[in-house]
Amino acid sequence: MSPLVLVVDDESPNLESLGKIFEREGWRVALAGSGAAALEVLRRERAAVVVTDLMMPGMSGDELLRAVKTVSPESEVVVMTAYGTVEAAVAAMKQGAYDFITKPVKRHAIVKAVRQALERASLVAENRALKARLAELAPGGAGALLGDAPAFRAVLEILRQAAPTQATVLLLGESGTGKELAARLVHDLSPRAAGPFVPIHCAAIPETLLESELFGHEKGAFTGAVARKDGRFERAHGGTLFLDEIGEMSPAVQVKLLRFLQDGVLERVGGNEPVRVDVRVVAATNKDLAAEVKAGRFREDLFYRLDVVRVRLPPLRERREDVPLLAMAFLRRMAERNGKPISGFTPGAMAALERYAWPGNVRELQHAIERAVVLTRADVVEVGDLPEAIRAAGPAAEAAPPAGPAGAPVLTVPLGTSMDEIERRVIRETLRHTHGDKNLAAQLLGIAARTIYRKLDRDEDGRLLGPPEGGGEGAE
Repeated sequence: MSPLVLVVDDESPNLESLGKIFEREGWRVALAGSGAAALEVLRRERAAVVVTDLMMPGMSGDELLRAVKTVSPESEVVVMTAYGTVEAAVAAMKQGAYDFITKPVKRHAIVKAVRQALERASLVAENRALKARLAELAPGGAGALLGDAPAFRAVLEILRQAAPTQATVLLLGESGTGKELAARLVHDLSPRAAGPFVPIHCAAIPETLLESELFGHEKGAFTGAVARKDGRFERAHGGTLFLDEIGEMSPAVQVKLLRFLQDGVLERVGGNEPVRVDVRVVAATNKDLAAEVKAGRFREDLFYRLDVVRVRLPPLRERREDVPLLAMAFLRRMAERNGKPISGFTPGAMAALERYAWPGNVRELQHAIERAVVLTRADVVEVGDLPEAIRAAGPAAEAAPPAGPAGAPVLTVPLGTSMDEIERRVIRETLRHTHGDKNLAAQLLGIAARTIYRKLDRDEDGRLLGPPEGGGEGAE
């Protein structure tokens, strides 16, 4: 259903004129001749935008503005007045008006103001729905593993089923898909939740040090080993050890890990005394371990020990419907961290986020939102606040209409079209781009405004624009 625009004015000609203009834009319109009548409409149905005259008998426009914000606080209000002073504009904006238009009202100005107000109302409603859904899906906060796409829901169900057991979990997926968050979820939902969760990134530690970092070492085991050191396995006793990027592990360390998974015993580097440790292992990799086994780079027996419960985390491009939820979660976190009152995203910004392929997955999205929060000067994130790669990810080039100089659209006309028809088409296309502003269209075409009416006097679009001259304070 199209949005409802409520027009309030005590002068019937203005009321009817605005109603016709808004109906031609495809909006549903309700008309009210007084503030009291407007409130009756709002009690029956929420209006996305209320357009009201400021000077009215009985309930004035500023009184109606306050009433609207009480009865329907999510409605945006555009105020019109023939007494356009700075003081009146400031007062209306302070009371919550979205925009302020002076009479006589210009058609292109009022349409632009209402269109922007509708976008604002839609944005507020969408952000409110996202926040509600976010609270439902991630009551633990924005840092929780979050998603509502069917593929992601299936992953969560497997993780929830595996968590209470002692089974080793192998997480597969591209970088940035949230493998560590998945490992933490398994830990938090397990009987080991009160114990430590110890992560280690196997690719980030030099091969010569990884064995010591995992299993610890005895004093004098190597140069610089001045004291005995407990490894990550011992520090994770009673809890969970998360081995990230396990595909980077050297063959020697693979052997020691296999032994631990078989009998729960390890030996520190430089020692020969077995140490029994109670640790659950969750491993992750962005490599194809089965292919690594065939290539001889990963032990087959270790692979089968790790591959008890295999979970593939889908990349973000396979669950684009989760982008708004994730974006809102990151926005809330980053806005709070940076002390900026940012409420959401413009429709264009959200569309750009949903359109982008996200090769860096959730991590890239998080960084993009953080950048946007830091750079934006508005109370919402706009398209221009996003990284260039995201802004540039538009529809395929071949789907775009042909362009003229400086990217101007080109009007294609079938061969044999009469000159009169060509002139009418050019005028209509120019008016479309100027949103009905006949004066601007005439300037662009280098003709008089009266010429536009003369050329379109028998055309439906020309009748919609009305006569070239009119009186009163109605919309032009």
